[in-house]
Amino acid sequence: MSVSPSAVFTFRTATPKDAHLLADLGWRTFDETFAAYNRPEDMEAFRPTMYTPELQAAELTDSDSEFLIVEVEGEAVAYVKWNTSPAPEEISGQKPFQISRLYLLQAWTGRGLGDILMKMSLERAQQNGHDVVWLTVWESNERAIRFYQKYGFREAGELTFVLGEDVQRDLYMQREV
Repeated sequence: MSVSPSAVFTFRTATPKDAHLLADLGWRTFDETFAAYNRPEDMEAFRPTMYTPELQAAELTDSDSEFLIVEVEGEAVAYVKWNTSPAPEEISGQKPFQISRLYLLQAWTGRGLGDILMKMSLERAQQNGHDVVWLTVWESNERAIRFYQKYGFREAGELTFVLGEDVQRDLYMQREV
């Protein structure tokens, strides 16, 4: 698909029928973003721990989670996953709202779609009475960290993330609603 600067985005809530789509899109975006920084064997070992249709199907039935898929001309190009389950102790607030994934295909980064999804996420949190929005990000993903800081997110702690056999450091980031 060619990337049009004037693309019309269609947003829709994911349904259980989207498990395969989310597994594929999730892996494609993760691979595009992180393959250059990680060993291929670690990437392949990680894939079945996160991006299988069965795991996505389970997430789609979780009442604390919601997926919003973005399509252009019928093709899925991005998605965001929101989660309202209890947050880790590093996150302040009485009613936390997690942006669990904000994933865009590489061709769509830098074109404003990430901004649209972030603004939609922050509006969703506010409309539903949440007092803090939080997320996690790899400490070496400087572009993402700058993007989140632009929206007022600040570091709130750290956690271990295991990619295959590689133990990495992720950051908790949060901002008040």
